[in-house]
Amino acid sequence: MTRYDVLIIGAGPAGTCAALRLLSLGHRVALIESESFPRTQIGESLSPGIRNIFEYIGAAHLLHEDYCLHQLPATIIWNSRTPEVFTGDQRGKGVMVNRSLLDKGLLDLAVVKGLTLYQPAKYQGAHYDGKHWQVRIRQHNVPLLLTATFVMDARGRRGTQVQQRLLTAPPMVGLWAYTDAATMKASTCVEAVTNGWIWGSPLHDGRYRIISFVDPSALQEQPVTTLFHHMLEHSSLFQPAIQQQRLHDIQTCNILSYAHTRPWHHRWLRLGETAFAIDPLSSTGVEKAMRFSLQAVIAVNTVLTTGEEQLAKDFFEGQLISSVVSHTRWTIQYYAQAWPGATHSFWQNRSVIYPREVPPERPFAQQLLKTLQQEQDIAPPSPDRKINIEEALKKLWHGKLYLSPDLSYVRSISVGNDVLEVKTAIHHPNLQREIVYIESAEILPLLAMATDAITFGELVEQWSKVVPHALAARMAVYLWDKQILCEA
Repeated sequence: MTRYDVLIIGAGPAGTCAALRLLSLGHRVALIESESFPRTQIGESLSPGIRNIFEYIGAAHLLHEDYCLHQLPATIIWNSRTPEVFTGDQRGKGVMVNRSLLDKGLLDLAVVKGLTLYQPAKYQGAHYDGKHWQVRIRQHNVPLLLTATFVMDARGRRGTQVQQRLLTAPPMVGLWAYTDAATMKASTCVEAVTNGWIWGSPLHDGRYRIISFVDPSALQEQPVTTLFHHMLEHSSLFQPAIQQQRLHDIQTCNILSYAHTRPWHHRWLRLGETAFAIDPLSSTGVEKAMRFSLQAVIAVNTVLTTGEEQLAKDFFEGQLISSVVSHTRWTIQYYAQAWPGATHSFWQNRSVIYPREVPPERPFAQQLLKTLQQEQDIAPPSPDRKINIEEALKKLWHGKLYLSPDLSYVRSISVGNDVLEVKTAIHHPNLQREIVYIESAEILPLLAMATDAITFGELVEQWSKVVPHALAARMAVYLWDKQILCEA
């Protein structure tokens, strides 16, 4: 079979995550990968949110293999020069992995689930006929022509050309090497120094990886080895690696934060680092890539199931903008908190929105840039308060209520049964974003029950006929806390 619903190019976590979810939805899926697995891959640190994704796609067992390290403590020098120590429990359930083995495990699982795999195979070009993509590949020196309704491009940075990237932060260079894990603490270490920052962590095989991040201009001033050693010598946490003189095989890599200026074009979708690459500061690159793949699958499934292509494209691009903007905003704020301060150019340049210009023929990039510029003038949202639901509801129970006059209603794209649909959402100044659902409950029909003559208790009882009582109670208190349900 050479005709598929979806053809994926690239077998990193973004590509295999999309494949596993599409297969579970019953679609015919093939994947092209140019390299044999396992292959060398850095990016070992996975954030705690990755666990829910692996459970969702049926791959949770892969995070319990021998190549995974759990509950590592962390030592951080950032806001001041005084180290902060966090236990594994305080850090959350992140995991340090061997990416080459993890990526192979994900791909093997997808093949078991029914994925058609072309590996190693080289992508050679494609043509869109208005309905399908004709994709040319070469495997074992044999040319093949594959047909697909959708192509998901997950080739990583190789899948984007320079002119297709909207940079969202100044470029960096990573300098990295290994030392023996016994040389360093059995801990992940992060440290801000004058001209950049350094990250290090033990790996499952007894090695300890250290990577420093600097401006590209720093490499014009001194050789790689000298610069790398100089940064470690002026650090506190990484002194042992220098003193033992066991660093070897120092390597470099360019690090860019960007978004693709045309992530959806003629049913050719970009995933993972082909769509966007984020600053490594948060260690959430793999999580965000896989989460976005799941959102892309919903868009593709919507078109294949209902034919609603514009709706799917709007959702896909909106989710990408939201992801890029939220991470960029967080990164800027975190760089601004570093102890070296704005007097040092490395830190000053990364504490503000990176100014770029976008050609007018790239409407997605124009919208992304506009949203980024608007975000720098908006104060960060306050975290939700922790409220004792039972005590709050007891006080509110007999009180009359009314709906806030600041409440408004907007049309919004939402997800139901793995396809997209247009629903009415509520909008309010105290909400970070418009919402259609609270947990599993659609909010609009429930708010229609909130008349001026009703008490909080009566409203909860009415809601309890539609949703579980505990959820009804949580919703009432949440909406009261956000001043959407007001006490008369």
